[in-house]
Amino acid sequence: MSDCKGHLVLVVGPSGAGKDSVLRGAKAELAGDRRFVFPQRFVTRFADVGAEDHLTMTDMEFAIAVSEDAFALWWNAHGNYYGIGTSVEADLRAGCVVAVNCSRTIIEVAAARFPKVTVAEITASPDVLVSRIVARGRETEAEAIQRVSRSVPDYPAGVQVVRIENNGALQDAVDCFCEFLETLENAVANPSGRTLDSQNQQEDGDDDGRRLIVVEHLERHL
Repeated sequence: MSDCKGHLVLVVGPSGAGKDSVLRGAKAELAGDRRFVFPQRFVTRFADVGAEDHLTMTDMEFAIAVSEDAFALWWNAHGNYYGIGTSVEADLRAGCVVAVNCSRTIIEVAAARFPKVTVAEITASPDVLVSRIVARGRETEAEAIQRVSRSVPDYPAGVQVVRIENNGALQDAVDCFCEFLETLENAVANPSGRTLDSQNQQEDGDDDGRRLIVVEHLERHL
């Protein structure tokens, strides 16, 4: 998509990190602002109260949609299929910042297809992750510890990554995420603005003094 002016934000993170909660909070904070888009995913599972608000499809419906190129991105994880509709392509052409929850496995494909992609990793300390997973009531503490201890693949080379640690109040992580999205939108609106330095690093680069650090690999502790 060479005509893509917008920015695609791929939200990833371990189970228990609060990806859906942060996205839901940001969507509420930025409601009505057409510069930011939070598309619903198509998923081959039934809706779960309190979890992601997705569009349910059967395996057959999903397979047909794939054959008809109905998804901008799609992947398989945890026994289900997930898809992002092609409507995001029009949003990106219009210069919007589009944020979606996705799998790490699709990052390389997305980066190859869209010119402006950033990974936003929502994470938390291991003990917080374990406690949140156990609180769901679907896994024992031992199973939660095993899940949290699993190794994850490295990010593809050249992909910009930001990291937001969601250890404390959810609103803090939501505010940080919204602030980051706004910096991307500002960059879309002002493409001739200051770029990263020779070390791919620019600290406190926002003129409005918000002190959001944007680097190739960012760690933001809350």
